[in-house]
Amino acid sequence: MAKPNNDLASGNRVLSTQRALIVFSLSAAVLTLLRLHFGDVQLHILSDRLPWFELMHGFTVLGDGAFALIIVLWLFLTKNNRSIWLVFLVGFTLASLLPQLGKLIWPEAARPQAVIEGLRFSKLFDPAYYRSFPSGHSSLGAFFALFLAYRKPQWVWLYLIFGVMVGLSRIILHYHWTQDVMAGWAIGLGAAWFAERTLSNKFENNGTT
Repeated sequence: MAKPNNDLASGNRVLSTQRALIVFSLSAAVLTLLRLHFGDVQLHILSDRLPWFELMHGFTVLGDGAFALIIVLWLFLTKNNRSIWLVFLVGFTLASLLPQLGKLIWPEAARPQAVIEGLRFSKLFDPAYYRSFPSGHSSLGAFFALFLAYRKPQWVWLYLIFGVMVGLSRIILHYHWTQDVMAGWAIGLGAAWFAERTLSNKFENNGTT
């Protein structure tokens, strides 16, 4: 009975990966078109007029490291096996550290708030001016989205939309440029896929999805 269950789990992972690539690729394409049409600076000036500024705080926290504690609690309560814990820990580490490595390589990369005068500032988070590339929140948001989609594929679209919204929130709150967010998405999705592909069912082979 284990083999059909494992086949189903594998099929769900492939389908979740494909859907993630579609959703994030389409989102990146839209951002690229907006950037080409308006330009980086004008895009932020225009987004400053949107009535969504405060709402974006709720999305941006989903890409915060503290949100990992909620997932850890969920993994503990649902009594997941060691393989899933390993997938989460390795993927989370990659999605967290790789953006920080990028910030060390390009420490002078200026954020929108350092370049454009008159933008709104968040009342909840400290302003940031440099180490813009890539977006760590976008990376973690994408990682969380795909990791959860692998576990609960029936909610894949919801998770992926929330993952995209984390990145968009970083633009609307003026912490990152579009290229920062797209790079973060690529890192987060890559971290989730790599950890799942190489470590899932490493210790136990019980077909858990």
